[in-house]
Amino acid sequence: MRLRGMVWGMVALLVGCTGPAYAEEGIVAVSAGIASCVENLIQAYAVQGGKPLTLVRESTGTIARQMDQGAPYDVLVAADPEWPQWLAERGKLKAAAPCARGQMVVWVASGKPPRLEDLGKIVLACPDPESTSHGKLARKFLQDRKLWDAGKRNGRILVVANAVQGVMAVKGGTAKAALMPLALALGSKGAYRELPGTEIPTVAGLGTNSTNPNAKAFLAFLRSDGAAPIWRQWGFSVAKP
Repeated sequence: MRLRGMVWGMVALLVGCTGPAYAEEGIVAVSAGIASCVENLIQAYAVQGGKPLTLVRESTGTIARQMDQGAPYDVLVAADPEWPQWLAERGKLKAAAPCARGQMVVWVASGKPPRLEDLGKIVLACPDPESTSHGKLARKFLQDRKLWDAGKRNGRILVVANAVQGVMAVKGGTAKAALMPLALALGSKGAYRELPGTEIPTVAGLGTNSTNPNAKAFLAFLRSDGAAPIWRQWGFSVAKP
């Protein structure tokens, strides 16, 4: 009960700061690494006649656990399919389906991005694989190249809370490069190199208890032709349900 109260208190604070009119039109929770893209999609949805929605950005695992505890998020936009599936199995998410496919990259704030064969020679900021979709994908990429365990031992893997924190680690000098979604790299300037084999579906769904028609319309918009150019602008390929 205490955790549930903390979750609802946090959401109430967010809504109070954002304005009650926005909260009445729906709340969209999104994985932090792709939040700028989804914010852009919310703006485009409003331009096309939809009502504005409140945006909550956090690690995917944190959002999923909050929804499981009763956080009143109307729409979830998750950077991978596993957390939406977990919520659906627990009866907390419905109408979940892919709306785009994301891509992981290695990013630097300036200069040329490292070659893939040099990733084991530098300090890499990696999102937490236990709570973020991008961290799980980054860990698998490094594990497949036998770099994860070695990097943890020699201090060349710096685990950060989420992909956004990876940008800050590089800019602050505690890491040379960061593993992150292409969407975040495009919004952070600098330079990047794509990581082969790291495409992953971005999945959106509706909170089971949501009865908000505006949120339902926004979910449909995410998979519409009107949203496709924005997905592509942020480095996604468009997926069909």
